[in-house]
Amino acid sequence: MTIGRIAVRTLVGAAVATALMGAGQAVAAGAGEPLDSYAGAGAWAYSHGTNGAVAIADTDGDSHAVYTLYDRKNTMGLRLDNHDGNGSTKYSGLDTTNYVRKVTACLNIQLNPDRCGLDDRPNDDR
Repeated sequence: MTIGRIAVRTLVGAAVATALMGAGQAVAAGAGEPLDSYAGAGAWAYSHGTNGAVAIADTDGDSHAVYTLYDRKNTMGLRLDNHDGNGSTKYSGLDTTNYVRKVTACLNIQLNPDRCGLDDRPNDDR
């Protein structure tokens, strides 16, 4: 991994974590654990702070769009797409009551099966 990629991930993660931490305290068990999923070098899905929002970052100039499959406490099977290219990040809406419980980062591989990273869920020791 190049220094540039590490710097982008660090800056994006710090900005989102700061924004999400200021969103208020989640009171339900399971909220507040950082969730991170990576699909190779190209996609990073995460939810930090109160887990009120999810983000999907495109971290590689490989011509593939990225997306995250995520679940909230009361809503499952959600998807957030990012078609804006390398260095871009998309964010879901903020809802600290219906907080994020699972994230999975995926690369959208044209005309082939998509490549997804591991799920990250609260209390899975990842």
